[in-house]
Amino acid sequence: MVNIIKEQKGNSITVRMVGSVEESVEFEQLIGPVTGELVVNCKEIPRINSVGVKGWIKYFQVLQQKGVKLKFVECSTAIVEQINLISNFVCGGTVESIYVPFSCMGCKGEFIGLFKTDDLRKLKFQVPELKCSKCGGKAVFDDIPEEYFGFLER
Repeated sequence: MVNIIKEQKGNSITVRMVGSVEESVEFEQLIGPVTGELVVNCKEIPRINSVGVKGWIKYFQVLQQKGVKLKFVECSTAIVEQINLISNFVCGGTVESIYVPFSCMGCKGEFIGLFKTDDLRKLKFQVPELKCSKCGGKAVFDDIPEEYFGFLER
């Protein structure tokens, strides 16, 4: 089940979603009325099931139709997967930053790095190597660029 932490600044509401998005999610009740801008932080969404996807699209489409400006930030790998699978997953909103999976060449550890989507476009999806947070070794992007960054080319 997902929990919502909400903060309002002027005409903008920022919500941080924590937990899995599943069939029991009632976004309208959790977030409430929105006008102006909604910034959705998706960092702590490890999973979203098919019924959760339906509820997500239904809620955000209504906001889009009302003229709410949607921004999605710190999108988890689970959310990036859905953005790639479902063409209207962000309902006309912008994806400003995503987490990218990495694997260490030394210790074989896995971790994620945060990147702005504009920076990724400028780099033509050539993600720079990072240092492993565990051993300091070389860590490389751990997915297929054409698939993981596919939504950025739509």
